[in-house]
Amino acid sequence: MAELIRSFMFRQRVIYLILAFLLFMSILNLAAYSAEAGIIDLDIWTEVTNIIPAIEDNENAYLDKSEIYRRTLEDALWMISGMIYGFDIKYTPLDLSRHVKEYLEVTPRASIPWGDEKLEVVDTWFKNEKLSMQVRYFLDEAQITRLKLWESNIFPDAEGIGIVSVFSGFQGRIESIKEGIKEALRNYLRIRNTNKPREIICRVLLAEPPYTIMDAGGYKSKVKITIKFSEIIPYAYY
Repeated sequence: MAELIRSFMFRQRVIYLILAFLLFMSILNLAAYSAEAGIIDLDIWTEVTNIIPAIEDNENAYLDKSEIYRRTLEDALWMISGMIYGFDIKYTPLDLSRHVKEYLEVTPRASIPWGDEKLEVVDTWFKNEKLSMQVRYFLDEAQITRLKLWESNIFPDAEGIGIVSVFSGFQGRIESIKEGIKEALRNYLRIRNTNKPREIICRVLLAEPPYTIMDAGGYKSKVKITIKFSEIIPYAYY
């Protein structure tokens, strides 16, 4: 009986230590995206073949290794820039009754330069015809200060999922993130504005790294943003 009690207590201690470790790692992971942490960790992947099949039979479907790395790093720089500097957004919702076409403009406010020494490739690996890369960016004091300005309850967060067809090519990942930003804005405003606006002008920051998968023949990205609205223009102005 005593042996059973000791065995039970040992298992309980092991479970407690495992849970404590997982909680600790979770805290570290969340802290990696805060201004105080001073770093941004990002996992990203790129296909090693062209998404759209080669038309010519003799054309090599596999990309050059340097091209694979270039595409991956360019997308990583775009995302990290969006997490530090954000984007200027102009969005006109679709309105069939007024014959208004949907329009979305996503403009980076600033970009991390190619070859920035603060960017570090932590790990790379190939699997299932994809290159996966873990990158880490070390923020300087000015960038940390910039992020702290966003850490206020007056700036709301919103989430959205963007989907883009596979036939958009490898640029589809970034385009799906832009679509996710649009959907996040729509989700936030839908329950707060009873009338569809004519135009939305705002600034958004990627609140966390976008999560992108290939699903049902397209890129699908889950996006979380923080929003600074500049102007929401109703149709009454026109």
